[in-house]
Amino acid sequence: MLHEIFIAPLAEFTFMRYALGVAVIVGVCSAVLSCLLVVRRQALLGDAISHAVLLGVVLGWMSGQRLGIFWGALIAGIAAGVAITFIERNSRIKLDAAMGILFTFMFALGLLIIGVVKPTGIDLFHVLFGTILGITLEDLMLTAASGGLVVAFIAVFFRGFHLWSFDPAMARAAGLPAGLLHYLFTALLSAAIVASLQSVGLILVIAMLVTPGATAYLLSDRLGRMMGIAVALGVFSAAAGIYASYHLNLASGPAIVVVVSLCFLAVFLFAPRRGLVARLLRGRWAAAARLDDDVLRCAVMAELEEGHPLDADGIGKTLGRAPHEVERRVRSLARRGLVQKVAGRVHATPRGRETGAGLVRKHRLLESYLYDKEGVSLDQLHREADRMEHTVTGDFLDILDRQLGNPAVDPHGHSIPGAAGEERGLRRITGHSLWRLPAGGSGRVSLVRDDRDDLLREMVRLNIAPDTLVTALAKQGAQVKVRIEDSETTIPEELAERIYVIPAAASG
Repeated sequence: MLHEIFIAPLAEFTFMRYALGVAVIVGVCSAVLSCLLVVRRQALLGDAISHAVLLGVVLGWMSGQRLGIFWGALIAGIAAGVAITFIERNSRIKLDAAMGILFTFMFALGLLIIGVVKPTGIDLFHVLFGTILGITLEDLMLTAASGGLVVAFIAVFFRGFHLWSFDPAMARAAGLPAGLLHYLFTALLSAAIVASLQSVGLILVIAMLVTPGATAYLLSDRLGRMMGIAVALGVFSAAAGIYASYHLNLASGPAIVVVVSLCFLAVFLFAPRRGLVARLLRGRWAAAARLDDDVLRCAVMAELEEGHPLDADGIGKTLGRAPHEVERRVRSLARRGLVQKVAGRVHATPRGRETGAGLVRKHRLLESYLYDKEGVSLDQLHREADRMEHTVTGDFLDILDRQLGNPAVDPHGHSIPGAAGEERGLRRITGHSLWRLPAGGSGRVSLVRDDRDDLLREMVRLNIAPDTLVTALAKQGAQVKVRIEDSETTIPEELAERIYVIPAAASG
């Protein structure tokens, strides 16, 4: 079966051997240049030159038949590239506009000449879309010459092209002739298009000059490795397209382009690092890991600071997450040996307490930094620290700790555990809620709860913060009248429950 599909056509038909040879050449030289085009973000340059080449094909055929096509196409491609660059550098016209002007003009002029002169021997369909199964030995030799020239120049000037592609300004500063490299690249691009003319045609050559490089770009950041991957993809796609064209009686150019496009689609979806599926999975894993951290931190704070371990519902209410989400993360933490459930409550294991204390330390140090150094309002600290904490490393955290003077409490008044190996850990919340302070009792605010942004905003408005002097005057139903420093106001019970006060007698 495999012999009949792959070996027999090569053994029986000379044109298949020629076609395979051209496919390898086209796959190599087009793929190498496609990497440079993709890195330089100039994919349309290949498209422009490929369209402009039609004029050279027509004039070359009229002057020298089949051999004239090669030289006419090569000269037209180089002339188009030079003209595009000249217009861009000597006018206000940008590169994309210059390409659009030149390639449409030369392509239209070529079509007009074909329509007026009607040269015999030119099959416009094959010029535009390729006919690799009609390759002759002469075509193979010309393609080998142009393709070999492209690969040889890229190999010799690889370092220069590398620097010029990624950082033209640095290339000029290093003394590289950036202008000469640009014209040389244009000439090589034209030669590659001529090499691909017989196989995929002028219209579809752009796919071979972009897709292999774009596919490789999803798999590697290094230009040398990109080129290797692109070459493999280009050769495979060209060869697969040939066999499809032969066995299924398809046009060779579209068959090759469909194969290389399917390769891109597969890599776009399933590439290990940059594939869509991998990114979606990483996003889900990252979200699950962040929720694991939040659940563990919440469980540790409830158990060690407040002395009341929470169940999944309680943790969910604190975090604003559905109980079934929290339950799933609790099971994940339990499998990792960080928590255990006792009578429905979530208790941290010794290792879980250590890990959770580290998470609390990170969050509260970030709050302290944002408050002291960035001037972030008290009611916005929790949200901003929560957004940052999953990207902060331990080394950066130690630097923050030293810059802040190793603080023992955060701006809300919560304790900040010490680093690993330090004895300072989470301590039980001190003081009583303002709601429980008897009428006439006063004291200093030791802590304000940060679990409700709306209530924190109200505290900020009322100038209630740690170390603020407050006095409970009288309860009025579900409200309490208080004196805050020298001003009096009335606050609701749910706000008063979140303000912890050390009574004056205890603080004195």
